Amino acid sequence: MNGAGSASGSGASVTLSNLEKTYDRANAAKAVDGVSLDIRSGEFLTMLGPSGSGKTTTLMMIAGFETPTAGDIAIDGKSVVAMPPYRRNIGMVFQNYALFPHLTVEENVGFPLKQRGVPKAERAKLVAEALELVHLPGYGARYPRQLSGGQQQRVAVARAVVFKPRLLLMDEPLGALDKQLRENLQLEMRRLHADL
Repeated sequence: MNGAGSASGSGASVTLSNLEKTYDRANAAKAVDGVSLDIRSGEFLTMLGPSGSGKTTTLMMIAGFETPTAGDIAIDGKSVVAMPPYRRNIGMVFQNYALFPHLTVEENVGFPLKQRGVPKAERAKLVAEALELVHLPGYGARYPRQLSGGQQQRVAVARAVVFKPRLLLMDEPLGALDKQLRENLQLEMRRLHADL
């Protein structure tokens, strides 16, 4: 499951227009071929498809980590194709969660705030709020290796929403989890979407 949705109260609309991505290989097939899609502000959208169908590549282009070969990506009506990722104000949860193993939960969640120059006291407050949102208060001093898969996933979500992005992208955030945990976290994600 790959998804996109509004992450803040105001949210953001996303428009993909004839989006294409071909990698620089001789006779390479298109990873993404002419995708057009409108996502309204506040909408929760899931992209389904087989492995290799371009879901992750599409999310990476929306986030700015890949550049489209053709087409356009507009957020709130403004093209962002030439905009670097850090200026798009998008939170992303990667399939492998991408937590820093040498940082505590608190440091992982606070990392995007630190990069944005948020003062330490405000950072601590926002991190505590984000951990409360994902039901992990009191876990700040732990390291990723001390957490279950579901807890790591929630830390990744907290890190993605702590800076109040206008859009939240999730790349197969439940793929590595067992069935029971996956079902529980699907319910948690619905609750989180409603809360945001």
